[in-house]
Amino acid sequence: MIAGVGPFGSGVGGLVPHGFEAYARILHPAYAADGSTVTWAQVAAWSGGVVHPRVQFRALAGRVPRSSPVQPWVEEPDPGSLTPTLLAALCDVLARYTRTAGHCWFCVSDGYGPAQEGATATFTADADADAGSGEEREPDVLAPAIPPEIAEGPRVELPERAYLLLEGPLDAVGELATPLLPQSPNLFWPDDRAWCVTTETDLDSTYLGGTAALIAEILADERLEAVPVDVTDPVWADSDEVNR
Repeated sequence: MIAGVGPFGSGVGGLVPHGFEAYARILHPAYAADGSTVTWAQVAAWSGGVVHPRVQFRALAGRVPRSSPVQPWVEEPDPGSLTPTLLAALCDVLARYTRTAGHCWFCVSDGYGPAQEGATATFTADADADAGSGEEREPDVLAPAIPPEIAEGPRVELPERAYLLLEGPLDAVGELATPLLPQSPNLFWPDDRAWCVTTETDLDSTYLGGTAALIAEILADERLEAVPVDVTDPVWADSDEVNR
């Protein structure tokens, strides 16, 4: 699964493997003063900007007419994590597009810097043969909050990123991150590799690839604010050429 991921910084294909029929991007919400969520569409309506596949929040929010009222949000979208509500909504759809919802793989960033230069996807402890190579190494020193059985378990390494690897059913996706960090997994996929979801630690969007039918349903789901993307689309802060 991870072998299809391109070089770090290469766009959507550097986050989600190449080869899926279609791709989508879920926009993490901003927050109003009362804690309620604010969609990017609401921000666009306020700023006069445009929500499009390469939209970036600060570019969208920065297009402020002088006569505009007070902005509708006080906190920008959270990077690196989907809210529990959005994660549950996403997984509700994902479950219908895999034969192995009972067996999924989850990666959570260990938060301790990049993998070695030139690293490719490598599972560095004994894991299922379908998941990776099974190469062994001594575990890094991790934060005390991470239980030893997880800290000393299997890992995944990609260029510039290192993850702890867990497995379990899709409906436990929220619980799997709980003992580690109050966030959603940074990367997860079912054992049949029908789709893959990535929430990069530095980005305020979640990207996924899957069948055209899955992506169409994601885009149509009113619980999720999502836009279609191409595997070659850039993802960084300077990628928004519309709202400059």
